[in-house]
Amino acid sequence: MNKCKRCKVEIVDDTDVCPLCENIVTKDDEQQFNTYPNVRNKIRFVKRLVAITVYFLVVAEVVLCIIDYYTDYKIDWSMVTGICILYTIFTLEYSFNRRGNHIRKIFGQSAVALCLMLLLDGITGAAGWSVIYGVPCAVMILDAILVICMLVNFSDWQSYLLVQLFTFLVSGVLLILYLAGVTKSPVLPWASFGMSALIFSFCFFIGYREAKNELRKRFYI
Repeated sequence: MNKCKRCKVEIVDDTDVCPLCENIVTKDDEQQFNTYPNVRNKIRFVKRLVAITVYFLVVAEVVLCIIDYYTDYKIDWSMVTGICILYTIFTLEYSFNRRGNHIRKIFGQSAVALCLMLLLDGITGAAGWSVIYGVPCAVMILDAILVICMLVNFSDWQSYLLVQLFTFLVSGVLLILYLAGVTKSPVLPWASFGMSALIFSFCFFIGYREAKNELRKRFYI
């Protein structure tokens, strides 16, 4: 015997639909399961955990600023820790934001990381270590991540092409700085530019039509 939960009536006929409200009826001998996972509680727990982590990171930075002030009488190294904590907070908030796809997250976090690296270099006055070492290494790491993503999601590899173009342009700027005499070490600028140029040109070689359509779509050409 079937039963309609909406009308609260028992149906003698062997039917799957209630004749009164056309709702799907349940069978007495059928054990009902919740087929949809309860993700709302998980999302709420993750957001609360991120909020708690952000709170303690802010408190930690305030304590570090106070310690730095009373030890050196100036805020110097605490600014470095503040930038690192700021990037950690940005990573937590941006990574668990469900509205953006992972490609946009990779691009956003990479761009912010490069900017903060240059900012750290300016604060510490370390004679351009970010341009000489930091940014080229970050570009090559990002290239490796993009290659892995393209292989894993090979059916939609062209969606990573815009981020690959970003690494190619950044590595090109690094090479121009070296050729102009701003930086002295040739290894990392040439290595980052060569790696980015090789991957970017290979993408056009194996899929010229897909790559061209992707760039047209992104730049409205």
